[in-house]
Amino acid sequence: MDQLYMLRAFVAAARYQSFSKAAESLNVTTGSVSKAIAKLEACIQTRVLLRTTRSVSLTEAAQPYYLSCCRLLEELDEANRRIARSREVDSGKLRLIVHPMLMSETFSRLVQGYRAIAPNVSLIVSVQEGTANLYDGRFDMAILPPHLVEQSAVIRRTLSASPRIFVAAPAYLEQYGVPQSAAELTHHFLLLDTDSRKKGVEVVDLFESETRVSVSPMSSMDGNEILLRAAALMGTGIAALPETMVREDIEAGNLTHILPMCTTSDTKAEICLFYSHRELLPARLRTFVDYCTQFFRSTARYGAKDAETVSPAKDCREEYPWRLAEARHERSMPLEPVIR
Repeated sequence: MDQLYMLRAFVAAARYQSFSKAAESLNVTTGSVSKAIAKLEACIQTRVLLRTTRSVSLTEAAQPYYLSCCRLLEELDEANRRIARSREVDSGKLRLIVHPMLMSETFSRLVQGYRAIAPNVSLIVSVQEGTANLYDGRFDMAILPPHLVEQSAVIRRTLSASPRIFVAAPAYLEQYGVPQSAAELTHHFLLLDTDSRKKGVEVVDLFESETRVSVSPMSSMDGNEILLRAAALMGTGIAALPETMVREDIEAGNLTHILPMCTTSDTKAEICLFYSHRELLPARLRTFVDYCTQFFRSTARYGAKDAETVSPAKDCREEYPWRLAEARHERSMPLEPVIR
């Protein structure tokens, strides 16, 4: 028999001085309470209750034991209440790992929006390119390309899926000209992600109107998306970057989209939200999943073509009006960036 149940039966019988009332409080039968107490007495080799036809009372030896059991059960019940409340209240830490591809004004707005609806959550963001293990206890969630998440059992939600497009600063194009075909890229400085170039090979395979084209650029540089975007903005060369990453730069006139029929891959660059469990998520994680998904959908982060098939989600200010009201009166918890 469960020892915890035996203790609860003992405490209830001593408190109510009645087996029937103890059974009623525990929603069990009187016989079950009687059996539990008999089992407890057998386990500790001590009689704990004096039973007559009219009353139930503690033995002298059981009085300190009863007080200890009361404290133990109260502490356990309070711990249960605390952990249950933590699932319903947006508080505590949310440890998030994100890919460098997301480091833009869009991500800043995402963070600001989440902090507005969950002001008591301490958001800890780690920016890194490596693989993520959501079961090692270091992170609660990840926003990464699919191939960087190790477990197949995690929950996955696609936030962004867009082609890599060619962009360059207006100053670069004014100085070196605008290429009209993939073949003309041989005369330019190409900025490519590391995966686009085969190791030790200067030739780069591109796709032009879904046809594979091999190009040997005059000069080139490879690296991660943050480095390539910065180099493109400085006018270093022509970069191949995910459309969602440079959309704001194009709209602001800082970069120009060229060669619309060309890309470096026949697949889209995906960014997904990953978390380890669908059930029993704490409130802070459930809120982030909902807000993050709605944020990317409502701002058409699926790419130009896919956006047409995605119905915009409701504004999160409508979804969580009480949290915005709280945010006006409560001081936000600090954002702790960890850059790696």
